[in-house]
Formats: sequence, C-alpha cells, structure tokens
Amino acid sequence: MIVMSGSRNVLRGSFGHVALLVLNFFVLVGIIESFQIFSFDLPFLNLLVLGYMLIHTTVLLSVQLGVQILELIRVRKPTLLIGYYFQMEDSQTISIRLLDPTKSKLAVLVLLLIVTGGPVLFPIFAIYGFLLVYSFIAVIPLAPATILFYFGYFLNWMPPILAVIVGIIIISIVIVEFRHL
Repeated sequence: MIVMSGSRNVLRGSFGHVALLVLNFFVLVGIIESFQIFSFDLPFLNLLVLGYMLIHTTVLLSVQLGVQILELIRVRKPTLLIGYYFQMEDSQTISIRLLDPTKSKLAVLVLLLIVTGGPVLFPIFAIYGFLLVYSFIAVIPLAPATILFYFGYFLNWMPPILAVIVGIIIISIVIVEFRHL
C-alpha cells in the first residue's frame, strides 16, 4: 500500500507540474502577444497600465518558473505562487524557505507582486494566451510547415531581453536556494 500511495503522489505531482507548465505557457503567450498592442495608437494612460501589467506579470512568471524548477529538482508538488500564501494559516510556518519573507528577499518581492495584482493579472494573461493558442490550433491544421511558420513567428516576436531577464531570475533563484542548503 505504501508503494501505491507513493506512486499516486508521484503521478499527482507529475500531473500538477505539467498542468502548471501549460498554464505558464499560456501566460507567456499572453505576455508576448500583448507586446504587439504597443504598436497601436493608444492613449498614454492605457500604455502605462499595459506596461505595468506586462512588467508585473513577466517578473511574477519568471519567479513562478524558477520556483517550479526548484520543486522539480527536489521532487515536490508544484506551487502556484498567486495562491500559495492564501493557503497558509497565521500560526503555520512556510514550508519553502525561498518563499518565507522573514528569510528571503525574493519572498518579499513575491508578496509585493501578489499584493499589487498578481491574482488578477496572472489569470488575465493566462486566459488571453489560452484563447490565442486555441484560436491558432482550431483554425489552422497542424501541418509541419504551419508549425514551423508559427514557431518562426513566435521567435520573431519574442523579445530577447525578456528571455535574458527570465533566465537570469531563474538561475538566480536556483543559485540562492542551493546556497542555503
């Protein structure tokens, strides 16, 4: 029975990580496609709000991916940051040291991102990304030439600076966490 429950936990954890990676992919697609909106003639206030939303969600997504990679390395269940702190009781200690604001400056940043709109902005970009991906898949047959075309399209619109920032944040999270071992 112990082997069965262990394999069930591994299966649940694997399914959770795959589902969270898909969610993160949808958020990433939503962020990337939202950069095109800057080419439209928008009022200054709308540009400011969109810029805030994009920067905020990009940083939150980067931290989310870094934490998820750490959890994959340590074989833990996935953590969705926008709901993690809401699951804690006042007297309960935070199980992930990296997300404990009394022990990590990154946790303070995560709390600030959550308080300043994470639970609202993250789902907005996830839904937008899902609708975009669904519209591409539903309309276009998945021929290899079409997949290559859209992959090239994705690479052209992917800002290299965003990739560098995300990579640096993920590597920093991994280095900081392993330094505390």
